[in-house]
Amino acid sequence: MRIGISTVDFTPEPGLPLMGNFRDDYAARGMHDPLCAKAMVFEDARGSKAALLAVDVCMLDRANVALMRRVIGGQCDVPPENVLIHATHTHSAPAPCPRFLLGLDFEPYRPRIEALLTRAAGAVARANDDRAEAALAVGYAREDRLSFNRRLRRKDGATQMNWEALAPGFDPAEIDGPWGPVDPQVACLTVERAGKPVAAVVHFGLHPAILAGDNWLYSADYPGYLAEALGRMNGEDFTCLFLNGCCGNVNHVDYREPAQGRGWPMAQRVGYMLAAAAQEAIRKRSPVGGPADRVAVATRRVTLERIAIREAERQRSEQVLREAAAHPPHGQVDGLPDAHFAEVRLEMHRRQHAPDEVEVTVLRLGDVAVVGLPGENFCETGLAIKRRSPLPHTLVAGLSGDAIGYLPTRESFAQGGYEPTVGSTFYRPGAAERLADAAVAQCEPWGVERGKSYPVTHGSEP
Repeated sequence: MRIGISTVDFTPEPGLPLMGNFRDDYAARGMHDPLCAKAMVFEDARGSKAALLAVDVCMLDRANVALMRRVIGGQCDVPPENVLIHATHTHSAPAPCPRFLLGLDFEPYRPRIEALLTRAAGAVARANDDRAEAALAVGYAREDRLSFNRRLRRKDGATQMNWEALAPGFDPAEIDGPWGPVDPQVACLTVERAGKPVAAVVHFGLHPAILAGDNWLYSADYPGYLAEALGRMNGEDFTCLFLNGCCGNVNHVDYREPAQGRGWPMAQRVGYMLAAAAQEAIRKRSPVGGPADRVAVATRRVTLERIAIREAERQRSEQVLREAAAHPPHGQVDGLPDAHFAEVRLEMHRRQHAPDEVEVTVLRLGDVAVVGLPGENFCETGLAIKRRSPLPHTLVAGLSGDAIGYLPTRESFAQGGYEPTVGSTFYRPGAAERLADAAVAQCEPWGVERGKSYPVTHGSEP
């Protein structure tokens, strides 16, 4: 296999609106650490090519991804549809689209945002030019001290979000425990040249929202510290491409230890501790098996039914927006104000009769599958795909290919809480499970093992 690696620093000038939190003032005031786009291009002996592109932004919608694929198609011969584009989900980067920017006119920023995305997409062409003989290896480690399921089950049966532990008045004695699990597995897909590790895809599921609505500096959050630490351990030319897992209901907040809080020290702590686990996984690596020199991409379009907004809710949403116009809400570090949900529900009402179609993409590298799911999926979805996959190595990345809101599990809708709230999620219960089914269906063994070929497909859901 020939593999190319590239890093592009796309950090813009201050002033672009930050995404991920509701603010009185969205404009970034400076840079703490660089925002980067990191790409790997994989080419097998038949000349088939595919690429991974991870971008330090909160999320990328389908229009952003389409723009970036057009740029890639115009710059190199990597098929644009064979590029899995992933947002690392830092909440301290410019907003690529107008979501979550209540009260802000996004249009004046659009030309600068498109220029930024064009720059980031250029990492794929640079990686394509960098192709050289290489080998892939995969290894694992465990880190169970950093991530926490943020959906807490109270003793009265209600759901409380763990970030409320950072506010006065929170009583941990009222909590039975989390509603769901976390995934402590750290997976590293390591690129070797001349037997030496030169890069790694580091896969772990955890919200990069340690720097939240009280930060106004560009930052990659803890993935930036992760890359810094791995560079110190493996040499400054070492590339760490971070692939966030299914982290929709997972963050860094331990409700039993609220004093840990947020900010740069916590981001560094998480990044450095994760780097130690990643280094262990790199050290424990073994060669990728199966037809280790084969590359393929499969994409399946999945139909999702939208949540219907009733007439009474439409009217209530209009009233909420009228009240917000008279008394604008103030910025908040966590969550979103009622006016945001009102605005989103009115948009949902306009679209509710047309089902949506979204993409699930699987990149195959030997007996490794990299699954790209759109939106913010729950940890349980990633665990289910890994458990059901017929392949020995399956990395499941959320926030890939599109920004479609939260995809809660079917069970979580009855539990309530932030993510299943209408406006946080847009689709009827069962959407997450449909995405998982589509992903598993594409994680098939190679044709040489089944007596048939494994084509690059871009078909529709059966």
